[in-house]
Amino acid sequence: MSNGNLNLRKAVEALRQRGLDGLIIYSSGTCSILHASYLHYFSECKPLGPHNAALVSKAGDVALLVEPPWDALRNSRISWISEVRGSADFTKDLLAIMRQFKITGSVGLVGSREMTINIYSAVEHKASVVSADDIIEEIAREKTPDELENVKKTARIADLGFNAFLEHSRAGIREYELVAEMEYAMRRAGADDIFILISSGEHNYEMHEPTDRRLRKGDIVIGEITPICEGQFIQLCRTVVLGKPSPLLVEKYDMLLKAFHESLKTVRPGSPAGALSQAMNKVISDAGYAEYCYPPYMRARGHGFGVGSIAPGAVIDDDTKVDLQENQVIVVHPNQYLPETGYLACGETVLVTQDGMERLSETETRLYSKEV
Repeated sequence: MSNGNLNLRKAVEALRQRGLDGLIIYSSGTCSILHASYLHYFSECKPLGPHNAALVSKAGDVALLVEPPWDALRNSRISWISEVRGSADFTKDLLAIMRQFKITGSVGLVGSREMTINIYSAVEHKASVVSADDIIEEIAREKTPDELENVKKTARIADLGFNAFLEHSRAGIREYELVAEMEYAMRRAGADDIFILISSGEHNYEMHEPTDRRLRKGDIVIGEITPICEGQFIQLCRTVVLGKPSPLLVEKYDMLLKAFHESLKTVRPGSPAGALSQAMNKVISDAGYAEYCYPPYMRARGHGFGVGSIAPGAVIDDDTKVDLQENQVIVVHPNQYLPETGYLACGETVLVTQDGMERLSETETRLYSKEV
């Protein structure tokens, strides 16, 4: 179900508040899990060609311009935007829509980092350009009912990915074979895209893309599992031991679990996002690992899922000042390198609710083990 009318209404409101004549939401056609796709979020279409843009006027006019021309039909079937135009001369047609929509004084530009200098210069020649990525980021910060429905669907997919992670973690399997089993389970359940980091060994230093290393008895296998469905992300951070975990490993993981649960107590509307990082770091610092709570050992304690993985802020750390909002989806993960055990993964995605937070996963955040 489309959130298009709501997105349009919020965009027009933002234009009027900022005194802008219009908005251009641009895409070079690259859709990556690692970078925000503003046009995809706003129009609900994944662009294919090298130049694409949605244009919005302060009067509420909206059009989608795509290249090559033949891609207009596909987009018109998917997008909530009724006026979809194909283009063989993108710059010329973009400027024509700007004139039609009376976007001549000032224009907010979203996705400018993807735009070629020739197109940017042509737009700048016709109107005063203002960077406006934050308009779409703000729209995406609070999930709509339709988006929340897809978030919960994606959470079930993430659980299936973890179940495959646990089931297939065994001595002899290669890291990339394990990831393939996880991807198969999640794709079969409806995932549109998947991002997985993994590591295995008796002392891990970080998570990385899967390698051809074979798992062995005694390994600590860590994974960051992130499926995407209908534009919504869910992330699980999990640790599995092949064999009986040592008392030391249990002790250190329990410390991370305590940090995780203490941080969840801070998750509520109006609370600074940085408070959850501070709560985590206090537990870990009090245990004697203060120096390991910050770079180069640790970068962030979570992040949001708005347009991709950017709200609130690019990351959540001690200094993140943005307040949490109801219906925001955030990842809380005290993933941590410890000198005695190596890197450990711990955490999951939660929904900020009116009274606090709601766990989205059915699988539990804990230390898992498998007899081998």
